Amino acid sequence: MAVLCAALGFGVVTQIRQTHDDALSGMRQDDLVRLLDELTRRNHELDQEQEQLRSDLAELRSSTSSREAAAKAAAEQARVQGVLAGTLPVQGSGVRVMIQDPSGEVRAQNLLKILEELRNSGAEAVELSGQRLTASSWMLDASGAGVVVDGTTVRPPYEWTAIGDPHTISVALDIPGGALASVRNAGGKAQLTESDDLEITAVRELEAPKHATPVPSKDDE
Repeated sequence: MAVLCAALGFGVVTQIRQTHDDALSGMRQDDLVRLLDELTRRNHELDQEQEQLRSDLAELRSSTSSREAAAKAAAEQARVQGVLAGTLPVQGSGVRVMIQDPSGEVRAQNLLKILEELRNSGAEAVELSGQRLTASSWMLDASGAGVVVDGTTVRPPYEWTAIGDPHTISVALDIPGGALASVRNAGGKAQLTESDDLEITAVRELEAPKHATPVPSKDDE
């Protein structure tokens, strides 16, 4: 049965090939030329279609890569802006400064000097007694002991946490006649500690600007 099936299959294939050859051999030369031209044209169209599909695939891959790169860059930019604007909690190396004020003579100007030195020494994030400080932060003397920080009254002891290079910040704060010296001259006590692992969990909520608007870019115009 297997031999018979094989013989039958061989016979069918041979018959089909013979029929195809007979059909071609029976065609006129003009018909054969037209058939060859048609096959050539169709083959050329298929080559063009294949090339277009390859180009579309490459463009899709490039577009996907560009979108992924743009999304990654946007996420990184948002992360950096969140750290600088104080909208994200942060961690890293830095210093912790504890200021005792037994006589109640440490004023807002003394604390502002500390904030200025922290900024000048490259601190990337600063917290004062649970209040996240940014470029727009302000301080005023409160009635009695304490200071008003961005609208919130903070009482001593004052606890500073600053993330940045610990050694640079320590040197900047403790230079003779510097920020910590002004605190001690006012009767306060300052204790500075460097650390490789600090956390600042206080965050701020950004308020929409009332007067400033972005300058339109040339692409928007």
